[in-house]
Amino acid sequence: MKIKSPPVWKDALALLSVRLVLTQLGLVVGALGLFLLWLRLPDASILEVIGSALLAVLVVGVAGLAECRLIFSLACRPLTPGRLVRGTLFLFVGVALWFVWRAWLAHLSSHDPVRAGYLNSQAPHRLRYLLTFEHILLWLGWMWSALRWIGAGFIAALVFPFVAGGRPFRAALFILRSLSFWFTLLVGVSVATLFTGALIAWTSLHGLLAETFSLVLRLTIAALFDGYVACLLLALLAVCVRRADACYATPAGGPDESQPRTVEAP
Repeated sequence: MKIKSPPVWKDALALLSVRLVLTQLGLVVGALGLFLLWLRLPDASILEVIGSALLAVLVVGVAGLAECRLIFSLACRPLTPGRLVRGTLFLFVGVALWFVWRAWLAHLSSHDPVRAGYLNSQAPHRLRYLLTFEHILLWLGWMWSALRWIGAGFIAALVFPFVAGGRPFRAALFILRSLSFWFTLLVGVSVATLFTGALIAWTSLHGLLAETFSLVLRLTIAALFDGYVACLLLALLAVCVRRADACYATPAGGPDESQPRTVEAP
């Protein structure tokens, strides 16, 4: 009798913890701190330019290695120096694909005013108050934003299994078929974007000291909320990788590998 596995989102919530969120935020803050340090370096001579370039490579490398190590711990994969370097390289490939995807969509969306004007001019007269230029432009922006994050989901589904190792093709297929992952990606990112924008734009206090305290508090809340959503997505990806490995290691109806054999295989 085949035992039905619990939903992916339940296992992902079990992986979530305050320590995971704080670790992810610490990695981001540390990378930003190193980046700010890099910006303060002078570049008046060729030696300073070379030093600045080496520090930039060091910052990117340290951030990638730290994030890759976190991914390995979530996916419960054995960590070796070779796997860590290979996973970091795959992580950089995913980031590069993300920037290419964003640049391509930005190029396509640059003609949105022309598209909005054309669609508004072709709209029936009775729908002119609904299909206004501003409304069409807003809807096109929403469409590009949705495509941007859908593309990010595909990139994450393809790259994350290669970063974590194991059986990447089976894990990628598992992730692409996971409704929990896509629902969390689209709804979670939308809610996080709206919540963060509204929280940062809200100003209720007056005075320099009060406004500074309010800004720090709002930034902290926004960072914790966004970090929670990001870690939930990482946990969903890690659970899918674990499930893919478990399905391969223990076929349906077969004994678990941890069970002792009655007769040793020759």
